[in-house]
Amino acid sequence: VYVNDLFSDSDDGITLLKLLDKMSPGSVVWKKINANPVSRFKKVENANYVVQIGKAMKFSLVNVGGIDIVDGNKKVILSIISQMMRRYTLQVLADLATQNGMADITEDQIVQWANDKVMASGKLTKMRSFKDSSLKNSLFLLELVAAIETRAVSWDLVTVGETKEDQMLNAKYVISCARKVGATVFLTPEDVIEVKAKMILTFVA
Repeated sequence: VYVNDLFSDSDDGITLLKLLDKMSPGSVVWKKINANPVSRFKKVENANYVVQIGKAMKFSLVNVGGIDIVDGNKKVILSIISQMMRRYTLQVLADLATQNGMADITEDQIVQWANDKVMASGKLTKMRSFKDSSLKNSLFLLELVAAIETRAVSWDLVTVGETKEDQMLNAKYVISCARKVGATVFLTPEDVIEVKAKMILTFVA
């Protein structure tokens, strides 16, 4: 799913439904969807379905209707997106814990996994935590993606990341590379260069 403007691109419900289905495969019954809604009525039907699925996932959507999405209510749309991200992150962490035979998994363990993965690929960079200011240049994140799939990163397209402009270029590129290896990416380039810990956690997890 590519989004240019979150609010205008969400007004027919399709984008949000695709995100919900990506996050929880099978949650959307696509035969119920108006695939190319032109009328406001059809868009509201789709958006109401978004709310219905969200409530089934225990999202907090009190006094929220599909019309809020169609009208581009920023507070409502951001609330839905943030709850999607939280659910997805918790789901990823639970899956990681299960795969490793653990009851749960901590942030420190994810940091250690990422450092070990990068080190095993022959690189020496590390991150101390998801708040590590060095992450703003995206170099460690790019090395992590490359450690998973070397062909995903073309290093001649990577900058040293010293200026804001170069940091932004790297951040956009690491998101593109992560998508190549099948990662579900919620964070934005701004989240990377501002080192928003929770968003970087979702990326690494």
